Amino acid sequence: MSTTRVHVITAMLIWLIPPVASADDKVEPRRTIAVSGQGEVKAAPDTVLVSFAVETSAAHAGDATAENAKRSAAVSAAIKALLDAKDTLTTSRYGLEPRYENPKPGELREPRIIGYVARNEVQVESHKIDAVGALIDAATGAGANRISSLQFSLSQRAEAQRAALEKAGSDARAQAESVAKGLGVRLKGVVSAATSAAPVPVPRFFEARAMAAEARPATPIEPGEVSVNVTLQVTYEIE
Repeated sequence: MSTTRVHVITAMLIWLIPPVASADDKVEPRRTIAVSGQGEVKAAPDTVLVSFAVETSAAHAGDATAENAKRSAAVSAAIKALLDAKDTLTTSRYGLEPRYENPKPGELREPRIIGYVARNEVQVESHKIDAVGALIDAATGAGANRISSLQFSLSQRAEAQRAALEKAGSDARAQAESVAKGLGVRLKGVVSAATSAAPVPVPRFFEARAMAAEARPATPIEPGEVSVNVTLQVTYEIE
């Protein structure tokens, strides 16, 4: 290869290498507008979760558990009689704990066991919203003495959440357009978008008490509506 050809190839290689940006070169930051859109969808609930418990106490552990088993079986039978094929009854908790007598002021002794408490808790998931009151009456009438929670929900919550997201997106866009108009700028496009976690519905708590069958009125339960709320954080680039 001749000397002249070597010089030509070297010059071509140097010409093809892109220039390296210097430290003095600065990237122009994006101009943005950040807004928070809100979306809410309300719907009638189609599912209820309710927890019943049977709590018994006795001087001996065996007596407490035996009585609890008898009453719990009666409660389960009464509940199952009102459930449909798609409904479920599940044991959610079982416990046996000692009861203590603490020493009186001035007594030098350890707390002593004076009895035992057995507790059997079941959770019911039912789609018979209109029969919740009857379900409570049947369970308490059969021996349940605690109702720890009652929560209404939607089986198709994802659909309601998507609808709420659409509303939140429209709300965010409307807010951004109003801000841009007030500032005398135009929206270019979305830079980023993020949703916040959906809030967990708070259960309603009840305490059941044993009542004579002839004096027990029907338990009124009003499901109301379930709200699905979504917050959408959106950042728009402006020009």
